[in-house]
Amino acid sequence: MIEAIQQVVRATDAAIARVYLSLFRERNALLSFLFHSLFRDESEIARNLIDPLQETTVERFRRLVEYYLEHGYRFVSPDDLVNGLGPDGKYAVLTFDDGYFNNTLALPVLAEFSVPAVFFVSTDNVRQNKNFWWDVLYRELSSRGASHRRIYREGVALKTRRTDEIEAVLTDRFGPNAFVPRGDVDRPFTPDELRAFAANPFVHLGNHTANHAILTNYTPEEVRSQVIDAQEAILSMTGVSPSLIAYPNGAHSHAIVETCGALGLKVGFTIRPAKNAVPLTSASPALLRLGRFAPFGDGPIERQCQTYRSDVLLYGLLRDGYLKLHRGQVAR
Repeated sequence: MIEAIQQVVRATDAAIARVYLSLFRERNALLSFLFHSLFRDESEIARNLIDPLQETTVERFRRLVEYYLEHGYRFVSPDDLVNGLGPDGKYAVLTFDDGYFNNTLALPVLAEFSVPAVFFVSTDNVRQNKNFWWDVLYRELSSRGASHRRIYREGVALKTRRTDEIEAVLTDRFGPNAFVPRGDVDRPFTPDELRAFAANPFVHLGNHTANHAILTNYTPEEVRSQVIDAQEAILSMTGVSPSLIAYPNGAHSHAIVETCGALGLKVGFTIRPAKNAVPLTSASPALLRLGRFAPFGDGPIERQCQTYRSDVLLYGLLRDGYLKLHRGQVAR
């Protein structure tokens, strides 16, 4: 039912965007884009080694970058965000969450168009060479014939817990080797790989907590620990001290945002699908609550790119309402 409603709302937004952009000039803004895994092609998705989430192939990613460059957008870096964005431009930022090794597939695209991207890393997975829990759930249940709907519902239920609790449940259920990566598709970076990756001029690293902690499930002291531990681990592994954070699953609160700011982080990303108004300055409260669009794999990418440019978006309003009703059970 929810998926059907999403399809209707997205189709409506696409239709509105076509009319809106033919009649009006779009407002200047910052558009942020969220990705997770990158796949070489559809056959890699079909292996069911990980939760495909947005089903983003390298070619789909490339087409998104090319589309926005052709429509006058400038892709910005963390320094650009921290230093401020003026009112007279159309800006975009590329972000990847989690720390998958397969994110290296983005490098040729970034180099081709000379655009930066931010990669948010959950550091415990990197240091321990450990699968992300949602991939374990997806791989194990799909191999047993479970439907996507069932896997989604079980994942949503688990998101009310702390990460260590979720991992314990899945280890008990699927065995001690459940979190051992199967290959390059599902594994995180190693520390050495992350260090080399961070040295690329188009790569910028960000904080995604120590173990992908859904921060609204944690005490204030634990929130601080999750953020500080990830910050220190990234610095130790790469020599980089991030100035940005992506809240895992987008889960945040006023107190969490204040904590991140007090710890020296300058920019924060949610999963609220909305354009970000400009100008943005270092003093803008919105800088620690930036929205992001998550392009999905079951529709034409160019149509989605056009939709995100519109200043009238029903999907974002409805999703805001859904998240308020289901706080702590944020859909990934």
